[in-house]
Amino acid sequence: MLLLAHWLLRPDKPSRLLLLRILSGSLVGLLFVAMASALRRMRLYTAEFGLTELRLYTTAFMVWISAVLIWFVPTVLLLHRRRYFALGALATGFAAVALLNAVNPDALIVRANVARMQAGERFDGPYLASLSADAVPPLLSSLTAMNAEDREAVVAELRYRWPYPEDSDWRSYNLSRARAGSLVEDRLEAGL
Repeated sequence: MLLLAHWLLRPDKPSRLLLLRILSGSLVGLLFVAMASALRRMRLYTAEFGLTELRLYTTAFMVWISAVLIWFVPTVLLLHRRRYFALGALATGFAAVALLNAVNPDALIVRANVARMQAGERFDGPYLASLSADAVPPLLSSLTAMNAEDREAVVAELRYRWPYPEDSDWRSYNLSRARAGSLVEDRLEAGL
């Protein structure tokens, strides 16, 4: 909406430009207040119930939106360069996706929730076992820290989801899945 309003603005009257800057700046400020509230809520949910994929990706998206809005103010409102805004928004989007990929979200979720478990907080082992193959290595390494009930639930889910891929088709090969399958098999042989 702000880009559309800026595009529709006729720059022949400085008072219109000033009004657009004031209204757009106020709206951006209010958006930051709403996002700060939402980020606080995500932090509270994570502290109470643990980290999940939805909470992680929602937080990452809000941080990206904040970066885009910060980029909007100098490029569009102050310099009137919508092209630079589009380029910056696209670049920050690619950077956010690359950063999420580098962080390995599922392994991060397991590590965060295991740390909560070790601090005496709630622990949802079956949820962690339902994550992707990237969650298997940190989950296997934390089995000894779990109570018997959680350990049994996690082991059952891992056995079901990650059998060793002996006869899987080469077209569906994935390094993370192959690693998860072999790690689960190795730990099963060792008696977990």
